[in-house]
Amino acid sequence: MVEMKHAFKWALAGVVLCWLSPLWADVLLDFSVVLPPAVDKHKVVQPVVQWLVRADAPGYCQQIKEHDGFAVWQEGCVYWTSTPSTCSIVTTGRTTHSQVGRLFLLCLTAGEPT
Repeated sequence: MVEMKHAFKWALAGVVLCWLSPLWADVLLDFSVVLPPAVDKHKVVQPVVQWLVRADAPGYCQQIKEHDGFAVWQEGCVYWTSTPSTCSIVTTGRTTHSQVGRLFLLCLTAGEPT
């Protein structure tokens, strides 16, 4: 009886680990600490933000001509203008809050790491 309880616990632990393992493999899940830049470090100030979904997000940003710059992060990208102050975040249909947030921070700093 005791061995069966231990076997059940190990089997349950195995099922849980198998269920969670895709989360570890997903490159879009990013739990690292992010420190937003100080307001005086913003290169794009109080932008109007637009979010687009495209199958090839980085390729889409590269083809846009009317921007001051763009940056690529994982499967998404962002392009910006200073006048008027805008950020256009472009992701694939498969995205996370983390990715959108990182792209927004790249816009605020005009692509410079924080």
